[in-house]
Formats: sequence, structure tokens, C-alpha cells
Amino acid sequence: MAASGGGDSLALLFLLKDYFKTLLSPPEIIVVTVDHQLREESACEAQKVAEICRAYQIKHVIVRWEGTKPKTDISQKARVARYDLLFQEAEKQGATLIMTGHTLNDQVETYYMRCQRVLKDKAVSQKGGRGDEVFTLRSKGEGGGGVEQGDEAAGAQCGVEAVGVSQKGGRGDYNNTWEEMGVTGPLKGASVLKDNGELIERGLSCIAREALLRRKVRLIRPLLGIKRDSLRAYLRLRGIEWIDDPTNDDLRFERVRVRHSIHFKDFSEVAQKVNEAALKRRQYAQMIADLILALDIVVEYGRCFIKRPEPFLCRHPGFPFVVGLFAVLMGGSPYLLASQKLSALNQKLCLHSLEKKRFTLAGSLIEYGQKGIAFWREARNIQEAIILPGQTFLWDGRYQITNHERDALKVRAADLVHLKQFFRYGKYFSNTHIIGEGEVIGDMVDFEAMVDRKRPHFPSLQSLPLVLGAKGIDIPELSHLSCCHKVTVQRILAPFNWLSLREDAALINVVEPFFNIT
Repeated sequence: MAASGGGDSLALLFLLKDYFKTLLSPPEIIVVTVDHQLREESACEAQKVAEICRAYQIKHVIVRWEGTKPKTDISQKARVARYDLLFQEAEKQGATLIMTGHTLNDQVETYYMRCQRVLKDKAVSQKGGRGDEVFTLRSKGEGGGGVEQGDEAAGAQCGVEAVGVSQKGGRGDYNNTWEEMGVTGPLKGASVLKDNGELIERGLSCIAREALLRRKVRLIRPLLGIKRDSLRAYLRLRGIEWIDDPTNDDLRFERVRVRHSIHFKDFSEVAQKVNEAALKRRQYAQMIADLILALDIVVEYGRCFIKRPEPFLCRHPGFPFVVGLFAVLMGGSPYLLASQKLSALNQKLCLHSLEKKRFTLAGSLIEYGQKGIAFWREARNIQEAIILPGQTFLWDGRYQITNHERDALKVRAADLVHLKQFFRYGKYFSNTHIIGEGEVIGDMVDFEAMVDRKRPHFPSLQSLPLVLGAKGIDIPELSHLSCCHKVTVQRILAPFNWLSLREDAALINVVEPFFNIT
């Protein structure tokens, strides 16, 4: 479990310790303190936690966020680093579960910040702002792609992003912002949200009680229904002192400003609204999962195709979300689309067009017409990478590649020369050397040509990873078991890879099989 030495995490620690005393075979508690090394006092505070754990014979580990620290967006980047360090330590210790001490106070603060963002997005939308755009296909030299929005507290899961309120802080500044947007009280923001569709409910489910970190380790927050004051009263009764982090009173941070603005009487009402939003999020995920199963969708070799559905499915309220979801997954974007972007996408999709039309979105090129909708990775900003022996590397946000060789490997997007070589010979070459167009020297390796060799779709095939090393050249997704290199390639679902919420399980379970590489 994570413990900073603050009242919330220490209360969780001793509550767990008390509970485990009632079990015949209690699991081992391993307390991990993350020293972000952002303040001079942080190392001393970590040692204080170590002393507390030593006094109660609890195993304790200190992990540190090393390296140069960011100049901007420190809170979010520190949060990502913190969970990555906790995950690494969990794997090292063989732990399958991480617990954190988030409380009802944290949940209420997050709810207020999410509502603030939704209201701002609504105001921008009404003014015809950039949030409504879906970008058409660009010519060379044009810049900019779709604006991709993140999630401050739920691992970039819902496309709702927290933004700052007045830096002056104080109760009045925060509430005035709501009133300027036509909302007389913080909780009345929920009534405005209905106009933006079900996606907003995803954001208002706020901090999840249970999630999966890196698709491997469970993350549990058991104190989300308990107020911070109650936990500190418990610690005082136990005679346990906690550490007050000075950044918790630093009004430069949005969460602190919100903390100073909220009313305690709102807690129970907000908690109910969060629970309702979590339930709606689960229901929405199941609805989308059912819709995906009803559609004719094929994903293979860098290309996704949704066959033109029946009119009633096109009119389904979740259809734009499905199209946006597969655009994001094919493009490797870590964020799902915001509601305004989905609204614009819905207007863009006209399957009755006699001619094919194209536009780009979330790193994908989308082509749609009478037959249906096709997606593939946009051919821009695909970087080369060197993968060292034993290293696992996330390439282009889409493929997790592990190098099991003794030498380094280079990974880049497949090129036309090697792709045409494959389609010309119907074979794959190890120890390959290219001598001009189509002239090849090397050892031929048979494998099943599962791609349409008569009409290959080269734009999507060129988005596949190509691996170069001492043994030759591989396109693992085409060569399958005939790879000449010892590599493991896994297709990643970027929006759900870092932190996947329990509320989204139905959706993830349906989408994942489309992207399995066999």
C-alpha cells in the first residue's frame, strides 16, 4: 500500500493492520513511500514513515522519482510517475494489489473539478469553439490534428479534463465562476450535463474504487466513502501523528483552491451523484459493448473496417462513440474523444454519400462511404526506435515490443519495398539484403499469406512495425510464427493500457479480442 505519511494513508495502514489481525492467514502488508524529490523535506518525511513502520514491524520500502522534474503540469506528471513506481515495486515484490488512501474529500474535490471542466466545454461549444471541430484530410505542409483531451484523475479514461479556477482562491472566487456560467450552485452543474450525452457521466464517476494498473495489478481505494476528519479522529484516538504536506495549502494548485471552496454539507449529495454516475458509466459501457457485437467489424493488419450497418444501428446514440473509439485505438491516442468531438463526428459521418470521403481524427485516417467506414494509422509522426536486449518498448502508442535477442533491434514503420517484396514472392525473407527494387538475396521462410495479396491495402500495411536486426528483417504482424527475431509483440489499447477502470470492463472485454496478434 502507498503511504506518504499523511493522515489518510496512515489511517488506511492501521485500519488494515487491525483488520488483518482478525484473519487466520493475513496477507503481508508492504508499505511503499514515494519520494518525489520535489521538496527538501520529502526525504526526511519518507524516513519518518519508515520509522513508524519499523516500530510496528511492518515492511517498508522507499522509492524515488529520479531525473529532471517537469516545469509545467507537475501534479499530473508526478501522479503518473507515482503510480508507475508503485507498479514497478509491486511487480518486484510479487504483489497483486495496491491500495491507496483516497477519501471522500478527494472524491468531492474531483467531482467539482470535473463539473467545472464540463461547464467550460459547454460554454466553448455554444460559442462555436475549437472543441466542435473534426479535421478534414490535410495537404502537405498543413499542421495540427484533432485536439486530444485528457483526464486529470482517472488515468485518461474519459476525455474530460480538469482546468484551473481563479488563482486568487477562496470560496467566493470558485462559486462566482459557476454563476457566470449560469449555474447558481455547484451541484446544479449536473443538470447542465444531460445535454452533452452519456460520455459526461463517465467523467463524473470520478475516482474509481477499483481499477487495473498496466492491465496487471489491481488498484483499490477502500476509503472513498469516508471523510478525512473521521480518519484523523481515528489516528488521534490511536495516538498516531501524521505529516502535513505544505503543498496541500498551496493555492497555486487547482485541487487546493477547490478544497478551500467546497462546503462540507455537500459531501453526501456529491457522493450520491458520483455513485449514480459510476452506475451509468457501467451501463453505458455495456451498451457500447452490445453495439460493437451487433456491428460487423474487422481489425487486421493495421486496418479496421466497420461494414455499413443497418440504419437503426447508425442512429444508435452510441454509434459515434464506437467510431471514435476505433479511431483512437487505430491511431494510438491515449485519450478517448471528448463529447464535443463526438458530436462533430456524428455530423461528419454520412454513409449515404456516393463518393468516398476522408478525414483525420486522433491519429487515424478515416475513409467512409456507402460500404462502410475504414480506419488506419495516419502516416505521420511515426518514429523509429532502438530496443535494447531484454527491453520492453511501447512503439507508436500501439505496439508493446519486447526484445529477447542478445543484440539491439531497430523498429520503424514498414516500407513499400519490403511490403512489395512480400506480396511479389508470397514468402518472407530472413537474413535479407535488398539490391534494388524487387531483387532480393536471402533465405526464404514459408508462412500463411493471410492478407489479400491480390489487392493489398498498402497505406494501412505501412503502419505496421518493421523490426531490423542482425538476423534480418521482420514484420511480426505478417510473419507470425516465422519471425526470424525473438520478439514478443502485443497490440496495446492505449486509452485503457495505463489505468483501466472496473466500470469500463464490459467495453474492454469486447474490444480486446479485435486486437489480439496470433
